Amino acid sequence: MSSDSLQILCTGDVHLGRRPSRVPVERDELSVRRVWDRFVDTALDRKVDVAVLTGDIVDSENQMYEAYGALEQGVRKLAEGGVEVVSVAGNHDHSAFPRLARSIGTDGFHLLGQGGTWEEVEVSSRDGEGSVRFVGWSFPQATQHSSPIGGLELEETGVPTVGVLHCEAGSSEGQYAPVRRGALARAPAEAWLLGHIHAPNEHREAGQLQLYPGSLQPLDPGEPGTHGAWLIEVGPTETTAEQLPLASLRYEETTIDVSGLESEEDTENHVLQAIREDLAARSEERPELAHVAYRLTFEGRTRLRREIEETASRMKGSLQPEVDGTTATIEDFELQARPDYNLEELAQGSDPPGVLAEVLLKIETGEISDEDAQELLRRASKATSTVHESSRYEPLRHDSETREPPGREDLRSMLYKQGLLLLDELHASRA
Repeated sequence: MSSDSLQILCTGDVHLGRRPSRVPVERDELSVRRVWDRFVDTALDRKVDVAVLTGDIVDSENQMYEAYGALEQGVRKLAEGGVEVVSVAGNHDHSAFPRLARSIGTDGFHLLGQGGTWEEVEVSSRDGEGSVRFVGWSFPQATQHSSPIGGLELEETGVPTVGVLHCEAGSSEGQYAPVRRGALARAPAEAWLLGHIHAPNEHREAGQLQLYPGSLQPLDPGEPGTHGAWLIEVGPTETTAEQLPLASLRYEETTIDVSGLESEEDTENHVLQAIREDLAARSEERPELAHVAYRLTFEGRTRLRREIEETASRMKGSLQPEVDGTTATIEDFELQARPDYNLEELAQGSDPPGVLAEVLLKIETGEISDEDAQELLRRASKATSTVHESSRYEPLRHDSETREPPGREDLRSMLYKQGLLLLDELHASRA
């Protein structure tokens, strides 16, 4: 790091007050609070100049008091350690975060752009050799259909500038501050640190860094991959970014070939071995990792489709292997393995297995123009919509994967898989 550079540790979409879904609830080390504490300690250990928070730090109004203690302690600890905090409010914490900020009232804590106006603050490095101007805008309400960039006016000062914004970058329409990347690039800023998108994304537009740090701790299976904070170095000629894996949890998708398996015991051993091998590699690569939640996809040809589904269902509820202190569970599984009999030949028959095989082939290839297939899709859509709109479904709307009812392709996949299981039974009874 050069003497006139400034170091930033950046995160966003922390959602203090929420717990990751589909993982053991008793595991405190998987909580968002614990990873937030790790973020604070990392900033202090590395002696960064600034911690930047890009919005949605608090999950919602309902979790305000649950989040307050963690946020206050973290901000005060950073301030006492000489780390300034620059933040904006997002759509989830547009109301709660400003109230929390006012109650904390700590010097060195800058919540920029309250009320939907642009605001700036200049922060010096620890040694006083360099400084950076931060400009930010906060959500004034839960939605923002227009781009806030139109209200940004920046004068050239000769000081490197970093923008902080919670938005939908790369969009021209949307309800969460849609902003074109070109509009961000035209602003006289070395970098934009962004919030709202939970997947980490380091993007360069006309040489300008436009970074989504992503969620600090993944919150559901829709957030796979490595998560944590980002170390940003802003200098007079260059801006660099490096991801620091801090998350204690990882959602992972793994494909397992089940061709040639002969029994349920073979299936169980095969699955356990595959998970242990993958877990060992991830544990060695990421010492901070405490848990991996796997989504398994079974592929290949087998006569054990029903047995595999039953075995995987049992393991989903009970399996928790451990390798070098890192544990695992099966979060979900998908049975894409095909039967070991010829579906095309079976479809030539006029008996129930033949009729079902013919329908399944049409669903598989997308040739679902016939009335029977269309009726299946209509009935499936109606049934799933009824479930989705029920009050008992409400908790699942917090999960990115179950927030919306299944679309046409999802329904087609569901019908195909369930139809194959039924065909297995019909085919077995005919044999």
